[in-house]
Amino acid sequence: MTFDFDIQIVAQGLKKFYDDSVSNKKQVINQQKLKDIISALNLEGYTSRGGLTGENLSTFLKKYLSYSTRLHHPLYLGHQCAAPHYSSALGAFINSFTNNVANVYEMGPASASIEYFLVNWMLGKIGWKKSPTQIDETYYDSKFGGGVFVDGGSIANLTALIIARSKIAPDVWKNGNPSNLAILLPQESHYSLSKAAGILGIGENSIYALDIDNNGAIIPDKIENTYKKLIKDGKKPIALVANACSTSVGIYDPLEEIADFCNKNEIWFHVDGAHGASALVSDKYKGLLKGVNKADSLTWDAHKLLQVPSLCAALLVRDHRYLDQGIHQEASYLFHEKIQPGFDLIQRTIETTKSGLGEKLFFVLGAIGEKGLADFIEDRYQLTEEAYFYINQLEDFECPVHPQSNILCFRIEGEDKTQIEIRNQMSTEGSYYFTTAMFNNKRYLRLVFMSPNTTLSNIKQLVTKIRKIKSSINEEAKVCC
Repeated sequence: MTFDFDIQIVAQGLKKFYDDSVSNKKQVINQQKLKDIISALNLEGYTSRGGLTGENLSTFLKKYLSYSTRLHHPLYLGHQCAAPHYSSALGAFINSFTNNVANVYEMGPASASIEYFLVNWMLGKIGWKKSPTQIDETYYDSKFGGGVFVDGGSIANLTALIIARSKIAPDVWKNGNPSNLAILLPQESHYSLSKAAGILGIGENSIYALDIDNNGAIIPDKIENTYKKLIKDGKKPIALVANACSTSVGIYDPLEEIADFCNKNEIWFHVDGAHGASALVSDKYKGLLKGVNKADSLTWDAHKLLQVPSLCAALLVRDHRYLDQGIHQEASYLFHEKIQPGFDLIQRTIETTKSGLGEKLFFVLGAIGEKGLADFIEDRYQLTEEAYFYINQLEDFECPVHPQSNILCFRIEGEDKTQIEIRNQMSTEGSYYFTTAMFNNKRYLRLVFMSPNTTLSNIKQLVTKIRKIKSSINEEAKVCC
C-alpha cells in the first residue's frame, strides 16, 4: 500500500467521524472497559506482526473512532479541550510528518519562525512590546516581551514560577532553594500551581491562600492581610498568581487592582489565563482581562478556545530577559558558536525536544483569521450566558454565579450524590458529556461550551433529561425504602 492510499483512508474516516458527530448521529461518548478496547483494536496482533495499512487500516480506524469521544458533537460539554478546526489538525500533521523541532532553529527554521511570529502576535494582544525579528548583539540586554510555546498550561505555569523564583533567588540553580520561599495563590486555583510548588521544593505549606468572594474571585482589599501574615512568618513570595479565568466556574480575577498591589510590593505577578486569555482576541470581551498588561507573565492555552488540538500553550513575559536567563543551562552539543540566522527557543523552556506547536495555531488563524476566532469566542460566551438565564429562572435549578466565560455551573434540587448520579447515567449511555465541580462546598454540574455546534435547544433538552433522571432516582429511592 502507498502513502497516498492510506492518507485517503484516514481522511475519509475522519470526515465520516466529523459528519456523524456534528449531525448527532452517534453518541458523544462511548466508554467501554479497557481490556475490551485493547482486544477489539487487536493491539497485540498489530504490535507483533504489523500490517496496519490499506484495508487493515480502514478497519482499525473505524473501530478506533467508534471508541473516541466526539468533541465536535453538539452534546459535548465536557472538559476544556477544543473541538479543533480541521485546518489546525493539518498544521499538526505537517509538523508531525516533517518532525521539525522548533526549539532549535536549525532543526526547524519554518516551524521556529512561525512560533516566534505567534508569540509576538500574542504579546500584541496583551499590550506588551513585541520581540524584534532582527537578532543582534543588543538583543539580550534590551527590554521587550518574549515567550515560548510549551506542551500545556501546567508546564507554562511551572516555567513561570521557575523564572519568578530565579528573579528573587538568582543563585538557586547552584545553591538550591532558600528555606523561606512562598507563593500567593487564590483559594480557587488550578491544581497545576500547587503541583508546581511541590516540584519546585517550596511545598504546599508555603502556599498562602488569597481570600475570594462568593464568585470565587480574589478580593484585592484583602491581599494585604495575607501578605502581612506571610512576611510575619519570615517568608518571601516568589509570585502572586491570579486567574483569567478560574477552572471551576470561569470567573476572572480583578487583574488591574492585583497588579497594582504586586507592583507596589515588587512581587512577580503571574496570570493563569490558560482558558480565558483567548478573550483578548475579542474586542467585546477583552475587557475581562483589564490590567493584564501590568502583569509579569501570562499562561495562554491555544488548545482551549482557539480551536486548536492539544497541546498548544504559551508562556508569555513582559520582559524577555527573565525568561532567557531564568532557566538557561550548559549543554555543549546545543549551546556553542554557530551560524545563527534565527533564534533558539530551547533556552526558554524546560523541554529540550519539543514539536512545532505554532503550526496548529497558525493554520487556523490562516484559515479563518482573527475575526473568525473572535466570532467563535463571542458566540460561545454569549450562548453560555443565554443558557445561564434559561436555567437560573427554573424553580428546581440554581446557578452559583453569573458566568463570565464559556463555563456554566448549575445543579438541580437534591444532594451532591444526585448530581453525580445524573452525570454518571448520562456518561454511561453516551447521551450528553459534561463534568462536575465543587464550588462553595456544593457539587455542581458543569458545562463547558467548546463545540461550535451546541445550541440553546440542546441545553433545554438537557434540562428535560436531567429532570427525568432525577425523577427516576427519587422513585428508586422510594422502592428501596
